Amino acid sequence: MRDVNLLYERFKSKLESVSGECYRANTIEEAQKLVGELFQKKGIKSAAMVDSPLARSCDLAHYIPENGITLHMDHYQEVTPTVDAGITEIKWAIAELGTLVEYAVDVNERLCSSFTPIHFALVRTSSLIPTLPEALAIINKEPQIPGYVRFITGPSRTSDIERVLTIGVHGPGELIAIFVDDSTEEGK
Repeated sequence: MRDVNLLYERFKSKLESVSGECYRANTIEEAQKLVGELFQKKGIKSAAMVDSPLARSCDLAHYIPENGITLHMDHYQEVTPTVDAGITEIKWAIAELGTLVEYAVDVNERLCSSFTPIHFALVRTSSLIPTLPEALAIINKEPQIPGYVRFITGPSRTSDIERVLTIGVHGPGELIAIFVDDSTEEGK
């Protein structure tokens, strides 16, 4: 039996050590309130979101616009370079590394997670996996491995030959993981 609370704390510690942010919501209301507070804190006025089961369960397609934020859910190629944030659902999270595992077969998911200044990653708390070898074993057991699997550890980072660290050059400058407990999902 996995201790989800322990895995979450380990993931959070690892992600925060590489400048990511990590939060957890126990209810739909908490998830909505958290998204609203973070959008306000970050000054987000517009976002692009890919429809997903977790976003639907948290009713973000209605909640975000009701709070005065422009939400785009189509024409991603045009809007992702111009919005303040992107929201996607993530398949798994690896606790030992603070790494998110994105299955983004749909190019729109990649646009929302890669081409926006801030990436909000929605994650089911139950999708926490203890170690990288366990995550690779799970991926290997999939009926078909998708054509695009990405491992995300913190905001985009790069260093030049002078070893000057720069954040956000090749992707989002901020990564915010929001874990949502399974009790918030529809049909559970």
